Amino acid sequence: MRKKISYSDVYDINSKTGALILGSNRLDDYATKFLSKYCSEALLNPMPLPVDDILTKMNLVVKEERLSSNLDVFGCCLFLNAEVKIYDAEKKEYFEKYFKAGTILIDPLSASLYGEGAKRNTLVHEIVHWEKDKTYFEILKIKNKRASEKLYPIMCRQSEVLYQPPEGSKTKENEVRWLEWQAHKLAPRILMPKISFIKKMQELIKSVDSCRKLVSGLSDFFIVSKQSVKYRIDEVGQMDSIKEFHDFEDEFKSLNSFRDYVKLSPYDAFMMVNSSEVLKEWISTGRYIFVEGYFVLAKEEYVNFVDGSFILSEKAKRNIKKCVVNIREEQRRNYSNVEKDYIGYAVLLKNDGIDAKILTFHPEYQINELRDPSASYDALISQVFNSDDIEEEKQLHKMVHDMDCTLCDCIKMLMKNRKIMYPEKFENLTLLHKNVHGKIKNNKANNLGKESLMAICVGLKLSIKKTELLFQKSNNKLNRYTEPDFTYIRILETVGVIPIEQFNTILEKKNMKTLGSDMRI
Repeated sequence: MRKKISYSDVYDINSKTGALILGSNRLDDYATKFLSKYCSEALLNPMPLPVDDILTKMNLVVKEERLSSNLDVFGCCLFLNAEVKIYDAEKKEYFEKYFKAGTILIDPLSASLYGEGAKRNTLVHEIVHWEKDKTYFEILKIKNKRASEKLYPIMCRQSEVLYQPPEGSKTKENEVRWLEWQAHKLAPRILMPKISFIKKMQELIKSVDSCRKLVSGLSDFFIVSKQSVKYRIDEVGQMDSIKEFHDFEDEFKSLNSFRDYVKLSPYDAFMMVNSSEVLKEWISTGRYIFVEGYFVLAKEEYVNFVDGSFILSEKAKRNIKKCVVNIREEQRRNYSNVEKDYIGYAVLLKNDGIDAKILTFHPEYQINELRDPSASYDALISQVFNSDDIEEEKQLHKMVHDMDCTLCDCIKMLMKNRKIMYPEKFENLTLLHKNVHGKIKNNKANNLGKESLMAICVGLKLSIKKTELLFQKSNNKLNRYTEPDFTYIRILETVGVIPIEQFNTILEKKNMKTLGSDMRI
């Protein structure tokens, strides 16, 4: 009986759309076809692929442009003359810029951050798009101009590296996602052709005594990332040949041994954001709010504002993967130069006394809904705060600029709205002595010191905007470039409103003076 061909075995062209249909079992076949045309010697003889020579053969031009605010987008290829959204880092906004067909755009910041291996992978990714998808978009433009404009150009995104589209969907959007999936899977197979990769690997195995040295040697030789090498070793079926190396488990268990969507303490969240420029870019856009241990999309459907605090909506709890930045927990591996494997990641080392782990963030862990933000903080946050909170901010703004209102008047208004009527509650929330409450009530605390005023802002759960307004009214000025103001502001921007005890935990672990009862006014 003839064996039924599965989707994984398909290698065809859609006669109606021109789209390549390529199953997972045929990826190496296409890589071989591509290299036979542009660099046949790489199929048999191990060599770093001459990417620049292939670009020249294909008459493609490479230009550098910032393509996203959060470093998610590595590059794109222009099959047709078109305008592309370019990010202006100084103005923090996008603008349209025209490019001719045959242009490959590379984000220079992403390339410098992730290294030469990632840049070469992106270039080959875009070269593959040009070779296999140009006809698809030419046909799409003729048949449906509106659809082609909506789907084009295809951006090479970190957040889609591990994404596999559903097989049943017949939409144009899903068809394009499959084209992107193909490019993601094909690029490393072209950079590391199966036969020559195995040949080089077997050659190196004879001269090294660890998986670490083997992976580094292959990475350096083919000029690709170490992570790509690890996946490629698995794909070509060579894992068994290296299992005897003493560090096999340490090197390769991270490929499948991890836990996603881990909750963070405010301190862990603060430290992770400040360990990586990439995560900092993601969070600084204001698209996300730290709520109940997660960085959550700042949308009304996911975040509610109740009694002065943010909470996850029921919809968010049911759909964590759709609205939360994925922080992954992995086993901590100890070996030389381990930090080189995590360039571009946000990494936090954890040790609970029993087991050593690391928490990591990387754009490739994230799903499509969390990719490139296009809306501003103000536009999104207005959906999350309720109307009373917005009115309070307006009232505070008015009082701050009213010469007849004092700092104490402003604080009393804020305390009244939070029903802080008694000294005991004020002391519990701010960790300041209850006498301070009486002085505020009697309008005798208009000379509050910086630490005391910050304790009040944190205790009353004021947003960064309200905190800045209150400081404007005082004799103190916040300077985000000097300590302790720098850390105060960074905490508020990173994890938002949190109890003062948690705020102080971050200060303590940074060896800074905590906010609280030992302060004087």
